[in-house]
Amino acid sequence: MTDKQTFTYKNPVFVKHPKVRWQVIEYLLHQVLSQSLRVDEQLPSTGELCESLGVSRTAVREAIGVLVSKGMIASKQGEGSTVQPLSSWMLLDPEVLCWLRESDMATSIIEHLVEIRLIIEPEAAALASTRGTMEQFMAMAEALARMKEGENMRSPESIQGDIDFHNIILDTSGNIFLARLRDLCMVSVELIIRLTFEKVESVSTSIDNHSRLFEAIRARKPDLARSEAKRVLGKTVYDLQELNIPFRQDILQRIE
Repeated sequence: MTDKQTFTYKNPVFVKHPKVRWQVIEYLLHQVLSQSLRVDEQLPSTGELCESLGVSRTAVREAIGVLVSKGMIASKQGEGSTVQPLSSWMLLDPEVLCWLRESDMATSIIEHLVEIRLIIEPEAAALASTRGTMEQFMAMAEALARMKEGENMRSPESIQGDIDFHNIILDTSGNIFLARLRDLCMVSVELIIRLTFEKVESVSTSIDNHSRLFEAIRARKPDLARSEAKRVLGKTVYDLQELNIPFRQDILQRIE
């Protein structure tokens, strides 16, 4: 575990596992997410993990069980445990999303995150414009105000305002399934901000776009809300392309 220091998961919201079990989980995450272990490769045996990490067989079995439950690893009696393809992972699980966000694989999922938001958020904004209450609009305005505080320098408060703004739109849609996509939205916004953090000059444009989206929702204009939501995400795609993160052509056509 000599290079583990460069690849740790410290978010206390997600680290809910007992210390010894978490030690094994973290080690295996490092191997999988850094792609030191690739798809279909076998994990070290239980005995090898016990010896190298200085933990019990119970801790190893429990840790592997956690990752099996997340779809990241498959384990068969007598055949060992193997790494599963990303498509098999429980990608809507908050822990899995958090682990991916902090990993070397983050840029490989950003296109998929933005695409699902392009599918979901414009329609959620249109629904919010017709179903939202004044109380929900006020909450949206308050989140936007916090986001605006980061126009010159992003802060944890302004980033949380950005996350809350998008999540309130999902809630305001009135659809309970859309509302349950908060974690996906949170991870997407946090990852995008992390990748584009140095692009301070683009923040004011992003805030203006969010403000236009809010005004369209508050004015109860669903078609306009839908197009303004696409504008917000289009700016995100542009910023990511500036960082040489590729997007498929059909995704780009959605925001034209």
